[in-house]
Amino acid sequence: MPLHPDPEASAGHLLSTDDGTPLARLRLRDDDGERVAGVVTPLPGADVRVLSAQARRDLAGARLETPDDALAAALVAGGLALRRAATDMRHDLTDVPEPVPLPAGWSWAPAGWDDDLAEGLAAAYGPDHPDGRWQPSDTAEVRGMFERAEPVPPLLPASARVVGPDGRSAGHVLAAGPVPWTEDLCAWILNLGVAPTAQRRGLGRALLGHALRGARAAGLPRVGLSVTDGNPAHRMYDEAGFRPVARVLTVPLPGDDGSPDARP
Repeated sequence: MPLHPDPEASAGHLLSTDDGTPLARLRLRDDDGERVAGVVTPLPGADVRVLSAQARRDLAGARLETPDDALAAALVAGGLALRRAATDMRHDLTDVPEPVPLPAGWSWAPAGWDDDLAEGLAAAYGPDHPDGRWQPSDTAEVRGMFERAEPVPPLLPASARVVGPDGRSAGHVLAAGPVPWTEDLCAWILNLGVAPTAQRRGLGRALLGHALRGARAAGLPRVGLSVTDGNPAHRMYDEAGFRPVARVLTVPLPGDDGSPDARP
C-alpha cells in the first residue's frame, strides 16, 4: 500500500513505492477544506525523482509542503509550480521587548476587522509583494475568524489594531493559538501588516512586540510564524529574536483530472 500510517510517528504517514519500498515521511491534514501533505521528508537513499512521481499519483490534488530542496526541484522539473518558499520561525519568549509608546496621535484598538484595514492591507500586499496580492478570500478568512472562529479563533491577547490620528485602522497583528498545524505548543502570527501610508513609524515592531507579550500572557511558551523568501519583514523578525526552524516549500499537486485545484 503506497500510503499508510507511519509506525514510528503518531499521526504520521509513509509514502512507499508499489512494491513497499518506503520513500518519505509526511503528515496529512485538512486546511479549511484543502488536503495538505505536510513536512514531506525523503527517507535516506530515496530517489527524489521516484518520490516525485509517486507523490503526484498518490497525493493527487493535495498541497505538498516539504523542507527538501531536491524534492521541490524534482517536482518543478516535472512541470509543476513552486507556489511559495518560506521559513518557519519560532520565538521562545525568553527575551520579550518592553512596550514602546506609539507615535503621537496613534493609539491601540482591540483586535477586529473593518473596511479601513481591508483597504490598507490591499495596498500593502500589492502584486509585487513576496506573499502576492491581498485577495478577497484573505478578507473573508479573517472575517471568518472573528465572526465564526473558523478556521481557528483569534488569540485576542496577542492580536490588536493600531489607529491613526484620523480614527482609521491602519495596521494590525492577528495571532491564533495554540494552532493545530504545528507539533509544538505555540501561538502563531497569521498576519502582521501596516498600510503604506502608515509605514516607517515603528508600528510593525510595536505590533510584533504586542503579539509576543500577549502570547506570553496567554500562557503559551513560544510564538511561530512563516515568512516568505524576499519579505523585508524577515529582518524585523530576526532582530526581535525569532530563529529559523524549518524551510517550507509549497507545490500544489494536480488532481486526477490534471487540475491543480482538484481534490483527491
